[in-house]
Amino acid sequence: MKKTFSLLSLVVITAACSMLLGGCGRGQEKPAASVPKTAVTLLHYFSGSLSGGINELANEFNSKNPQYELKAVSLDHEAFKTSIYDTLKSGNPPDLYSYWAGARTASIVDQLEPLDDIWQQASLDKSFPAAITKAASEYGGKKYLIPITQHYVAFFYNKKVFAAHAIKPPATWDDLLSACATLKTAGVTPISLGARDKWPAQFWFDLILLRTAPTEFRQALMTGAARFDDPRVLAAFARWKTLIDAGCFNRTPHPNDLAWDSGANEMIFRGEAAMTLMGTWTIGQFENAGHKWRAGEDFDFFPFPVIDRDIPLAALGVVDGLVMPKRGANPVGAKAALQHMAQIDSQKAFSRGSGALAPNIRVEDGFYSDIQRRVREEIAKSTSFTFNFDLSTPPPVANLGLDAFSEFLAFPGSYPQIARSLADAAEAYFKSINTPR
Repeated sequence: MKKTFSLLSLVVITAACSMLLGGCGRGQEKPAASVPKTAVTLLHYFSGSLSGGINELANEFNSKNPQYELKAVSLDHEAFKTSIYDTLKSGNPPDLYSYWAGARTASIVDQLEPLDDIWQQASLDKSFPAAITKAASEYGGKKYLIPITQHYVAFFYNKKVFAAHAIKPPATWDDLLSACATLKTAGVTPISLGARDKWPAQFWFDLILLRTAPTEFRQALMTGAARFDDPRVLAAFARWKTLIDAGCFNRTPHPNDLAWDSGANEMIFRGEAAMTLMGTWTIGQFENAGHKWRAGEDFDFFPFPVIDRDIPLAALGVVDGLVMPKRGANPVGAKAALQHMAQIDSQKAFSRGSGALAPNIRVEDGFYSDIQRRVREEIAKSTSFTFNFDLSTPPPVANLGLDAFSEFLAFPGSYPQIARSLADAAEAYFKSINTPR
């Protein structure tokens, strides 16, 4: 009985020690302190049908940087274009913005922090090709943008529809007209165009012009050195009009009333239309959980057809990047995030979700899907990579152009007057910014 009591007492005392002192022999231990996290805020436009990749990018950064928490906040694609100016003017911007490389970044570069220190520390000249660095990252001799995506504009088509009507991807303009005629006769809309947001229409102007005039002429247009009523511009509008007159585009709903994603792309998905001219973000949309299409089996792409064989082949597309505004709350965390997002793993993470190519050339070919590898090959075959209209010219001229393209779709026969009005308005803008005050 005495032994039993002694043993029971020992058990109780031992339990009490464990509960109160964390073990009598070791004294009290403090619980492990959690690592405090510092927020890094990112305001971006990857929303809706364009949201693929951003969560993967944020999660990849946060998993490897426990001291930070990247908070990615999205805005509607169109709303972002004006809100970025509002937040910059407020003097209380986020730590980072996503932004389009080219004229858009150039328009706010005086309110951005240069990133040359990051470029040097991370040896980014070895990660990004000189052409991308010069076109997308460098402004006034300094680096301001970390590229995170490279998109390519091409035709995306429903493979079953093409096969049902024995159509091969058109390689020339005549091939395109022939395919449209065959599809229209069969009761299929040849080309779906959703230009409700205006910017999707610009690809038609851009690529017809780039296939019929040198890139140097287009650059002259974008900078005000040439007028939009130049004969080469008028010829591009006239050629575009031939497709409208031939009934190649959807008429109900009218392109100006149709969204590019829930409208034009869905027509392709349902087989009501055969093809659409859009960026490679379409890959991410068609392969998402809502569609579950497989590239190469359900859909595929082909480059914009050749029109004039004497014109060097130009690729058209978008480079999205990250920029760092002045007066952000956490510049140290922002630079840590930027440096990380330039690296291979981060660029892969965004590519998986978005369908974009990674601008980092150290991402190996074997990482990409077959369709992405073929897109990469098309870009490599091109003599130049050109940003689309609204990223190649100052925002005020970009808006004038997008309005003109929308008006053209509504009144294609009025293109000479539309081009002249655009030329006059663009010329007035360029004179206003070049006139000494």
